[in-house]
Amino acid sequence: MIAAAMPRPSAASPLASLFAALSRRLGDDAEPLAEEAIARLVEQARAGDTGARETLYVQYVARVFRAVRGMLRSDADAEDVTQDAMLTVLTSLNTYTPRADARFAAWVTTIAVNTARRRFRRRRPELTATGELPETPDAGADPADGLDLARRRRALLIALAELPERERVIVSLRYGAELNASDVGATVGIAPATIRKILERARTHLGARIEALLSPDGGRS
Repeated sequence: MIAAAMPRPSAASPLASLFAALSRRLGDDAEPLAEEAIARLVEQARAGDTGARETLYVQYVARVFRAVRGMLRSDADAEDVTQDAMLTVLTSLNTYTPRADARFAAWVTTIAVNTARRRFRRRRPELTATGELPETPDAGADPADGLDLARRRRALLIALAELPERERVIVSLRYGAELNASDVGATVGIAPATIRKILERARTHLGARIEALLSPDGGRS
């Protein structure tokens, strides 16, 4: 029996809601599992249980996509990195060593961030050359809702691209991958207290910038 799900720590955050739109094309997130359940799945997957491997994949694929999307120039790049990173995760489980100060998710996202950096080391995140709004995959949704979602998604990506790389990665890990400050710190090698200070500063900047981009003049005033 799988343990009860853990609540998402940032579910009520405006930034978390914006990040959720980044992975809408992948479908709904899996209900997050408690760390004890994840540990059992890892052991089962190590022993060759394909069902456990599939559950781990579903558990993290959308979170990995959101974590790397703000670092890369397109959905296609982020999808490629996500698939490569998840393949590395599932084929490297025997190398995973649990840590008291970080969850399994921190190990997964460390692989994802390193994969993104290796493949796109020379690229800065940017919109497509046309600057067009991204497509919205839900054909059954209200067109007005789809357009609003696309505008908010685009505003987030523009604002993220303007951040220094370190802040962009930290924000993406916190709100995209839904890591806590300790997990983010373990991933990027920075003390949790410093992570919290960086996040506080970045939240203020991103909130103001996104609000400006969503204003009628698109932040040009």
